Amino acid sequence: MKLLHALAPLMAASVASAATHSGHAAAELIAASTTYEAAKPVDAAIRITVDPEWHTYWTNPGEGGMKLGIEWQLPEGWKAGEVGWPVPGRFMTGELPGFGYFGEIVLPVTLTPPANATGPAKIGLKVDWLTCNDAACVPGDAALEVALSPGAAAPTPAAPVIAKAKTKVPAPVEGLKLEVKDADKNLVLTLTAPKDVNPAAFSVFQATPQVVDPAAKIQFAKSGDAWTATVAKSEYLSGPAKTLELVLDGGGLPHPATVTWQNK
Repeated sequence: MKLLHALAPLMAASVASAATHSGHAAAELIAASTTYEAAKPVDAAIRITVDPEWHTYWTNPGEGGMKLGIEWQLPEGWKAGEVGWPVPGRFMTGELPGFGYFGEIVLPVTLTPPANATGPAKIGLKVDWLTCNDAACVPGDAALEVALSPGAAAPTPAAPVIAKAKTKVPAPVEGLKLEVKDADKNLVLTLTAPKDVNPAAFSVFQATPQVVDPAAKIQFAKSGDAWTATVAKSEYLSGPAKTLELVLDGGGLPHPATVTWQNK
């Protein structure tokens, strides 16, 4: 009987799916609370752990990679927000440049129940990914699920993990502005930045796929009151560029940043 009492909280709500290993990575769906309240967001995250010496890919995978595939299976009226991607790294898979991650990555996401939500809620998620090393690429997939009960917020051990992951997701910084101009086979990027940051020291990643050559390393240099960089276009860019989002990190920024240009 004592054992049943001890297990009761765990039986009432499963707030982390069992990690599923497939290919050369494991995936897990975790939640910051065992419970939810109608119309109030619940923090959750997809945790991917890549096997040693293998890597997986960012939202812009680069050349030859594959972005994480995500398919939610939510109760009626529930919504899942955009997945947050931390700053990636650059690597080569054979001769193909790519962007992505080694080891463990935590991708935060916000789940929002409808105003009339009641009763237990099962949050389902199907994910698929590609892992590569210098010798091979191997896909993987998993069907994940967590169960939430109605009630006041009840933090789980995953709550601080998810909170930390949210701080690593790039977000706009006031004072950053990007302009892009066509220059034959290149793009000229002009960045306006706050005075207290140093764009020459930024690590820059092209989040919009197939606009900038993934092999191009974006390095800003001072040019008058702004900063410029000239980069090769992606071979897949057809016609003038219409939009470009960059992820910026370092150089005195208060946090990883995004800056987006739209051709008007």
